[in-house]
Amino acid sequence: MVIIVGAGLVGAALAIRLSQLGIKVQLLEKNAYKKPLKKDGRTIAVTLGSQKFLEQCGLWQALAPTAQRINHIRVFEQGSAWTLDYDYQDLGVEPMGYIIEFDCLLSALHKSVKSAKHVEILDNCTLQSILPGEVHTKEYGVLKAPLVIGADGRHSWVRNQVNIKSSTKEYGHKALVAHFIHEKPHQSTAWEVFQPSGPFAILPMVDTPQGQSQSGVVWCGSKDAPWETIPTTKLEQQLMDIFPFYGKVTLNSQRWTFPLVALTVDKVTAPRTVLVGDSAHALHPIAGQGVNLGWRDVAHLAEILSEAKDLGGDLGSPHLLSQYARRRKFDHKGLYFFTDGLTRLYAVDNSIVSFARQAGLAVIGKIPPLKKFFMKKAMGI
Repeated sequence: MVIIVGAGLVGAALAIRLSQLGIKVQLLEKNAYKKPLKKDGRTIAVTLGSQKFLEQCGLWQALAPTAQRINHIRVFEQGSAWTLDYDYQDLGVEPMGYIIEFDCLLSALHKSVKSAKHVEILDNCTLQSILPGEVHTKEYGVLKAPLVIGADGRHSWVRNQVNIKSSTKEYGHKALVAHFIHEKPHQSTAWEVFQPSGPFAILPMVDTPQGQSQSGVVWCGSKDAPWETIPTTKLEQQLMDIFPFYGKVTLNSQRWTFPLVALTVDKVTAPRTVLVGDSAHALHPIAGQGVNLGWRDVAHLAEILSEAKDLGGDLGSPHLLSQYARRRKFDHKGLYFFTDGLTRLYAVDNSIVSFARQAGLAVIGKIPPLKKFFMKKAMGI
């Protein structure tokens, strides 16, 4: 048996996958599952690799009706005629990924984890302390397992309890998230527009119940941007000024704003403890890879635990934990430095640097092997 602390997108997926593999799980969550989900608004870019994983977990059938294919990705710098265009047909017949609303994902995960054969949900759980292989709680007393898994987010209680050091980078920016309907169809295209103030992404969504074309915006900018208070008509006009390709746009959701923060840790394991998801890493959303990185953690950890179980091994042994840490190190560090570097590169407002950035996009687009390499990275395959 293992204990998982946190039942969000990563923790719940891990519980479901381990249950499939015959590993018993105690899933600890401080927020009651019986409470209605709070509307979030974020749209999640699910890579093709993550879609395969969710399908393996038995979740995709419920998610498919709410998932919008990404067949094309277009990247350019504002004011530039040079673009980098990805087309799914360059690699085959499958899409590059999907866009799903956060609420739909979490709802499907919650429903599935409640019916998982080997998962015991300990809800409304007040955590008090951790010792190797033990979690002390107010409501359930001392819980024991060979492995405790921290899937409790960027402000991880588990990480703090086992004294794993973290480093947080605040970009001094925030992201506006909203949904809008538009005149012209999105043609299953995701757009990334780089501006000095921050990246601006337009993500295709499934049509509204009335059949209207719909997309989501993730707009990164100054923490002082007045997005919460600006009149709707003015905000719509600003969207059209930056992105005129869909004609007239009309906001059809509330607005949400989130601070932009990145996080790294000095290690992902402690005695009989391991971190997954945002407990171990948080990324700038510039590449839309955050939760996909967490699901890759889940896939690797589940595989390692399954192998240990089949051999009758210790699920929390130092050898097992070091094996997981080695497998995940390059993916964690590589993606952190890539997203952070890309963010800093596009923040430089200089004509020479701007020309070099635009030329770089053009070069990638003209060299098929290089283009396919970046496409596969974006698809998580």
